[in-house]
Amino acid sequence: MIAEKLPSIAGLSIEEKWTLAVELWDEVNERQSELPTNQAILDVVEQRFADYERDPSTALTLEEFKRKYRLP
Repeated sequence: MIAEKLPSIAGLSIEEKWTLAVELWDEVNERQSELPTNQAILDVVEQRFADYERDPSTALTLEEFKRKYRLP
C-alpha cells in the first residue's frame, strides 16, 4: 500500500487527507492522457457503444441496471 511507504500520511488529519485526495485526483484528471490505455477494454467499450447505436432500446437506465445486478 502506498500509505505504508509514506508514513507521514498516517499523521494527517481527516481534513488534510481529504484535501490531499482531492489534489491528487485533480492532478490525475489533468494528466489522464498520460495513463496507459488498455486496448482490450477500449475495444469492448467501442463495441458496446456501437451495439447501443444500432439498437438504443437495449440500453438500461441506472435504476434498471441497479435492479438487474442487485446494487444499492
